[in-house]
Amino acid sequence: MFYYPQREQAIKIQQTLETVYKGVNGEYYAGEQAWNFIRNRTGFDLKQILIDIADQKTPEKS
Repeated sequence: MFYYPQREQAIKIQQTLETVYKGVNGEYYAGEQAWNFIRNRTGFDLKQILIDIADQKTPEKS
C-alpha cells in the first residue's frame, strides 16, 4: 500500500490486512516503507520516477 487511506473504513481494512499478513508470517508495507521496499528490492526509486513523470506532465504556473 503506497499511501495510507484517510477514510475510517479503509483504515480499518488496511489494519486488518496488516494483521492477517503478519499472522501468516507475511510482509506488509505501507507508506514510505512500501516505497523503500520497492527501491531496495529492485534498485529503482519508483516514487521519484513517478514524481518526475508528474512534474513533466504538469505545466508550471506563472
